[in-house]
Amino acid sequence: MPSPTPLRRAAVGSAGVVLLGLLTVPTTPAIAADPTSGLPTVVAADGATATIDAIDPSSRAAGVLALYTPDSGAETKTNAFGGEAVLRATGGGTYQVLSVCTVFDSCPQPGNNAIPADGVVLSASPPETGGTDDRRWLRDRLHAGDRIELRNLLIRRATGTLDATDPTAASNPAGVDPAKGECFPGCRGAEQLIAYTPAVGRERTGTNDYGFEVTVRDGRVVSRQGGNSVVPADGLVLSGHGSRGSWLEGNAPLGAKVTVTGDTVTVDVDAESYLLGAERAVAAARQGRQSAVATCLEIDPTAVDAALTEATALLARARDAAAGEPQRSAELARDAARRADVAGYRARESRPVEGRGLWVRPIETSPEQIRASLDRIATAGFNMVFLETVWGGYTIYPSAVAERAGMPAQRPEMRGFDPLKVWIAEAHARGIELHAWTHTFFVGVESGGGPVLKAHPDWAAVEREDVGKAGPQPSRMEPGYYWVDAAIPAVRRHVLATYEELLRGYDLDGLHLDYIRYPVSLPYGADFSYSTYSRQTFAAEHGVDPYTLTPDSPQWPTWNAWREKQITTFVDQVRTLQRRVAADRKLSAAVFADPTDGLAKKFQNWGAWVDAGTLDFLTGMSFGTSAGSVGHDTAVMRQRVGDVPLYTATYGPLRGSSPDLMLDQVQAVDDADSDGAALFAYNQLNARQQEALREGTFRTRSVVPHADHRAAARTGVAALRTSLAGATACAPTAATAQVRARLVAAERLLAPGLPAASVDAAAAQLHKAATEAAGWGTAVQPDLARRTARDLTMYARWADLA
Repeated sequence: MPSPTPLRRAAVGSAGVVLLGLLTVPTTPAIAADPTSGLPTVVAADGATATIDAIDPSSRAAGVLALYTPDSGAETKTNAFGGEAVLRATGGGTYQVLSVCTVFDSCPQPGNNAIPADGVVLSASPPETGGTDDRRWLRDRLHAGDRIELRNLLIRRATGTLDATDPTAASNPAGVDPAKGECFPGCRGAEQLIAYTPAVGRERTGTNDYGFEVTVRDGRVVSRQGGNSVVPADGLVLSGHGSRGSWLEGNAPLGAKVTVTGDTVTVDVDAESYLLGAERAVAAARQGRQSAVATCLEIDPTAVDAALTEATALLARARDAAAGEPQRSAELARDAARRADVAGYRARESRPVEGRGLWVRPIETSPEQIRASLDRIATAGFNMVFLETVWGGYTIYPSAVAERAGMPAQRPEMRGFDPLKVWIAEAHARGIELHAWTHTFFVGVESGGGPVLKAHPDWAAVEREDVGKAGPQPSRMEPGYYWVDAAIPAVRRHVLATYEELLRGYDLDGLHLDYIRYPVSLPYGADFSYSTYSRQTFAAEHGVDPYTLTPDSPQWPTWNAWREKQITTFVDQVRTLQRRVAADRKLSAAVFADPTDGLAKKFQNWGAWVDAGTLDFLTGMSFGTSAGSVGHDTAVMRQRVGDVPLYTATYGPLRGSSPDLMLDQVQAVDDADSDGAALFAYNQLNARQQEALREGTFRTRSVVPHADHRAAARTGVAALRTSLAGATACAPTAATAQVRARLVAAERLLAPGLPAASVDAAAAQLHKAATEAAGWGTAVQPDLARRTARDLTMYARWADLA
């Protein structure tokens, strides 16, 4: 699982301000903003100005002056190395400064300030080398009690520079894969912004899912998606990779006006943009309600209608204000779209039994902060938390194992109490499972390798190209990442001792293994690990120093298998430990979605772990930006894992994805036969995304499947039986009678206390019912039939596991 790491600005001038994305590039220096430029701007009491680089970013990048609104959440969730000014709105775009605190001052909150419900927080990060330090601007220009202005937050402009239009290998060399001499998908290179017009000569852009695209017709954005968009005959597609995709996602909402002049893209968000966006949101919500009713999806139509009524009234007021009050029209239309969005969320499916996981990097430094975070997590509907307990070479709890190994006993900012105990107790009080998320062989990004490698430099994993260099070196393919060598016995003993300390000392629900692999080891030359221990041990076993091998050597497959064995045998050791000291806890791992890719690049053979029954469940990491891609990854994983519970990891919060896209991905995961979804990560989950989960996909309280397979299956069976009984408009009783009878029988056979043979009989009933539901044909509404067969198959898996 990649940890949230700072994203960097692209080259100045390549793009304008990102308002809702991950990073930003100011087109003018922060201390010389022009309030009439259309860029979001802060005007200090003395008239000094600064460009606001990002609004509600999911991760504050280096050199950014960000604005956090209540939409972002309760706190900014920033670190203590920046500076922040807390502001209260006083009307008309003016604000009163409540407090200013920077890392240069003796003050309590240079980061992670609470966001006032009636205000905002201006937040500055440390600059890039040679960049303007916005922290000093905050300190010198803003003072408690000042009245300041924030301009261009709603109606705004952003500009970007195209790298190519209708690219080919000849016209866009940066879009060519040097290893193959062929174009990357769509001939779009890394960190590029591309325009595709009808002149490209193909139906679609041809891009992959690792970017973001908007379709423009009649000068307005009409759709937003991940990749491979249809190129309209009367318009164009703008496609961005990396930070350029984030720029598009943050600056080009539905309805935005787009102008392309030469290689300059100008995006104007005006009152008409908000009106068009609201109209589409209302139409989409109405369609969602109609579809839910037509397919007998269990929703509350009255709740949907209530939000739609509010949205429609706001939209009417926005239209009335459009001619004379464009700012007011935009505000009303924005609010109309948000109420329509809520109506749409309420028309979505919410399953009563599934895993709903959330990765959390704890930045809370008091029990009160922990309780507040867990309140938000519980309200959003999650039932599992993966708490980052061992990361960056530190433990969040006081660790005797770390201290004995010559390392700090606890993360410095958490000394003085044991946050892990508080997290566990408060999670359990809210009905949430708490799993210790641990970095297994990755030990951080601190120079020199952090506390682990400072204490034990001989534990370092060594890249081929670094053989002979003094001291630990970071990975080339995962820049700045330091690793320990999974083969070294002392490394294995230390990690196992840490895990035993966790399992014996804390009432955890499980242990979650991350970075349970080698560092990325392709291409040749960047592969791991050529430590003295690994070279000598392999040579003793196979008669050759692996450093002398190449991919063409006859013994290269043996060397690969040896490295894979180090990871697999370590997982076996963890399993043995867990069963010995905490048999009731669950063991899980974050793994790469493509099992062959994970094995080839990182020697992570999770398929073998599944076959051996080593794990209780998996979280498969799907990094795609579209619903289709995460659904595809889930289907691939499901085929490989068999009955083992699978919770697909999706990255909507980290990417700053729209709430709808985030929910679409969760739905795609469910429809591809996962047992639930897990989101990465809480630290980037904003208030609007939380609202979408709370009102939509996670609104129904849900049972975690892996905790008790029999109970989970019985709960699901009972809910499905009730649902089918009430769905006569879509499923005539005669058509569903046999399936409903099997559900009654299965529910009885799954009752607590009955012998294993009873559970086996229940599983047989559910398998037969799933086959029958899949064969209903036109007798039952197709979507209802599909959902029924999907869920029966899932409940049958759990009964098999029970």
